[in-house]
Amino acid sequence: MQSFDVIVIGQGYAGLTAARLAAQRGLSTANFEAALFGGLIINLNELEPVPEGAEHSGAELASNLAMNNMDNGVMTVSEAANSVERGDGALVVKTDSKTYAARNVIVASGARLRKLGVPGEAEFFGQGVSECADCDGPMFSGMETVVVGGGDSAFQEALALAQFASKVTIVMRGAAPRARADLVEHAAANPKLVQLANTQVLAIEGPGGKGVEAVRIRTESQEEKVLAVGGVFVFIGLDPNTEFLPAELQRDAAGALITSEQCATAIPGVWAIGAVRSGYGGLLTDAAADAEKVVAALS
Repeated sequence: MQSFDVIVIGQGYAGLTAARLAAQRGLSTANFEAALFGGLIINLNELEPVPEGAEHSGAELASNLAMNNMDNGVMTVSEAANSVERGDGALVVKTDSKTYAARNVIVASGARLRKLGVPGEAEFFGQGVSECADCDGPMFSGMETVVVGGGDSAFQEALALAQFASKVTIVMRGAAPRARADLVEHAAANPKLVQLANTQVLAIEGPGGKGVEAVRIRTESQEEKVLAVGGVFVFIGLDPNTEFLPAELQRDAAGALITSEQCATAIPGVWAIGAVRSGYGGLLTDAAADAEKVVAALS
């Protein structure tokens, strides 16, 4: 069984930062990631706000961090962590193929974009339903589109999409946006953007079966309407990736891990940082602060 001072689960910005800081302290460090490094920031061409001294592109930032970690001796394990357990004098992390031990485990598994769960969403994913305006925006040049959500991510994506689409309708369940004031101000000033509050998406439709052609909504007055659109971008929140963790780690109502102010969980030596943690601020600077706090506290 390979043993490390620190195992970091996840290679999003929080995980990559924690692994870098741990290696800089001279701690033997392994960083687990089953998918592509970078997490959700990999799809952002323009980070806002940009961490001090960092690149503007999410892909560049993540790539540079990952390469720096390799140069500093961080071992990358390209498998999913299936479980974290208490062992005999150490913590045990299991994957499909191996078992690893560590004195400390930093859970930085992040979160995934929440689904609407309406008819047509899964059927048309990749055929008009998207999760990345920076990636797919050019495909919708000159078309009318819908962004679902009222938070920062929804408004950031709507503004990015407006560079290509002829019209972007922001559909929100709430009475007002939850996004930062500057994003709301920019959206209000963009003639391509329209906001629909107190509105629910009922279905995503494509009668021909070849792609999205419309979105069926219910307005505040309970009236059902059909918006003719070619694309739908869903940003209604995040679901923390905590399924592989033991039940004794407490979760909040959204499923995020409950920690102390120092990001410690109920299991000694197990920490949680970034989007997987309840109370996470949501900014890259918050992720870096979590990582710094935990690594400073490692024994």
